[in-house]
Amino acid sequence: MKHTLLTILLLSCSTLWAQTAAPAPKITAPAEVQLRGTLEQRLAIGGETTGWVLRHGGGKERVQVLLPAEAFGWIRDGMVVAVTGVYGTKHYPERGEVAVFIVKKITQVVH
Repeated sequence: MKHTLLTILLLSCSTLWAQTAAPAPKITAPAEVQLRGTLEQRLAIGGETTGWVLRHGGGKERVQVLLPAEAFGWIRDGMVVAVTGVYGTKHYPERGEVAVFIVKKITQVVH
């Protein structure tokens, strides 16, 4: 009798807890962003850089960019480009976490 009562009590509590538990948070992918600016090649001692910076926002903002491999065949320093991608971070041993823009699509802008 005690065993049956205890089982009923435990099942009731677990059902009640399952109903009141917070819903699982929704994980959303970062929103894609479009930027337009000028590519600048950057080199650093120790190599803790992506090698490229995009100067955008009227030249007032800069962000390191991780470019797709196929872009390296035609990009050059000073080129005006339009990029689509997401903001993220890259970890370097000395610099730690650094903000980067992960480029998914890049096209040259012809004036």
